[in-house]
Amino acid sequence: MKHYVGLDVSQRETAVCIVDDNGKLLFEGSVKSHPGDLATLIRKRAPNAERIGFETGAMASWLWHELKRVGLPVVCIDARHAKAALSVRMNKSDQNDARGLAELVRVGWYREVQVKSERSQAIRSVLVARSRLVGIRRDLENQIRSMLKEYGLLFGRAITSLFRRHVLELVGVAHPLRSVIDPLLAIHEHVCVEQRKIDDEVRRLAKADDTVKRLMTVPGVGVVTALTFRHTIDDPSRFRTATRVGAYLGLTPRRRQSGETDLNGHVSRWGDRLLRTYLYEAASVMLHRTKKWSTLKAWGMRLAKRIGVRKAKVAIARKIAVILHCIWIDGTSFEWGQPKVA
Repeated sequence: MKHYVGLDVSQRETAVCIVDDNGKLLFEGSVKSHPGDLATLIRKRAPNAERIGFETGAMASWLWHELKRVGLPVVCIDARHAKAALSVRMNKSDQNDARGLAELVRVGWYREVQVKSERSQAIRSVLVARSRLVGIRRDLENQIRSMLKEYGLLFGRAITSLFRRHVLELVGVAHPLRSVIDPLLAIHEHVCVEQRKIDDEVRRLAKADDTVKRLMTVPGVGVVTALTFRHTIDDPSRFRTATRVGAYLGLTPRRRQSGETDLNGHVSRWGDRLLRTYLYEAASVMLHRTKKWSTLKAWGMRLAKRIGVRKAKVAIARKIAVILHCIWIDGTSFEWGQPKVA
């Protein structure tokens, strides 16, 4: 007889529910949220485990890799899908959620989430840390600019050491803001130093990866965007067609259809926010800063004139994602196309 296991994972304890082929309850309980304890319980209570399901969450990747390493058939279920199925229950509890997850994996009505490899997870951590440092640096610069603006002190665009130099030139030694500005600039300098270290690591990782170097041939796509795409998608073969990448990253419009009503809304914004942001920035760079002609740029310019620049950037970002996937699968580089003769 096959066994189906549902795990409702929390930080300290995990609620466990085991059912058989017919949905009969075999075991309910809880165990410490540790792969060793979970594996011991499952092997004892569900020796014929067919599927073991739990939702996506902060500990999902770690548990999935550790339980998979000992040969257990684990599946990671999309939390949104699981929530829709579990919301029909009258009472919300860890025990009921585990029972619901066990039923989901038994009947097969779930959407499995692709868990990233351990290497991609590690590199993603580097990229997320870099993004956070960039955000902290930008917030510090905006705060200092705002404080100086109240005293009528303005200066042009500048970042990192040039920004600090301009601020010190404007403030001087006897300015009332000097005691407030100095600690902020000290933090700003430290953040810039740490960001440079991560930038060097990002460039090293990109230089050692042939796939990333081919992705960087697309106009507007730099080191950070290419490396983020490489380790967010992780396995390009999981998409049957390249056009599914846009939907996976939340770059396709929502649709609401019922009867005679059929409405298309804004883009869904599901999927990885970091990569979606970088692709939008790549589209902006391609439109405004890339001087070399390409078929993609010409298409984007025509689209911007027809529907507006903002919507066109979203469409270009989706198109770039599709092109990056095709380049990855085919092992080719970006084709700029032949410029039109005037």
